[in-house]
Amino acid sequence: MSGAVPFRNLSTSDFLKRFGHLAQTSQFRAVLQVGTLPFTKDFNPQGGRFYDDLSFLCNSTTLPGSSFSTTENLQDYYGINQKFAYRRDFDDLTLDFYVDAKYQTLKFFEQWMDYISSTGDSYTVQTNAGPESEAAFYRFRYPKELLGYKCRIDLHKFDKDYDRTKNDMLYTFVNAFPISISSIPVSYDGSDLLKCSVAFTFDRYFANTSTNIIQRNAL
Repeated sequence: MSGAVPFRNLSTSDFLKRFGHLAQTSQFRAVLQVGTLPFTKDFNPQGGRFYDDLSFLCNSTTLPGSSFSTTENLQDYYGINQKFAYRRDFDDLTLDFYVDAKYQTLKFFEQWMDYISSTGDSYTVQTNAGPESEAAFYRFRYPKELLGYKCRIDLHKFDKDYDRTKNDMLYTFVNAFPISISSIPVSYDGSDLLKCSVAFTFDRYFANTSTNIIQRNAL
């Protein structure tokens, strides 16, 4: 019968095949391709790869979400409302990082935000005063390709048996940059690991299954 729900007996092996290996939340790697940013060399005095440090210190994030903006059509069929997609909207990406003992993580994102708003050098050139001066102001940079402030972020989601199965998802965020650093509470009440949460905006993301090639080219 059309529309009927078929009945089916499932064995234990059927359940194990479907539910015996579900994806878990605890294996991922976020890679910020910050080598394109002109100030990253300040955090690589020996020519190291600072994105490795950021990747290892990133302790949580969310897989990206998106939605469609739609327009409504009331004209084609009497009594029927139809919707059509015309734009894809993306949620912001939030990455949480442990702060190392040298505060390099926090200093890096603060410098990234400062670079976008042209603090420091603009104070000296335009006001002949430091950032503490009442005459100081912000002058935002243009996000051009040369000496711009955007970069690519790769979010690789996999499981602990990835070496054997190669099952994964790779999300690539295009032209990403930080838009906020969340407030970080500090207290004398019971020490805990210091963390900073950074929200990024981006032009778009795409999911690619050819992860081996993309990861090799990215790193």
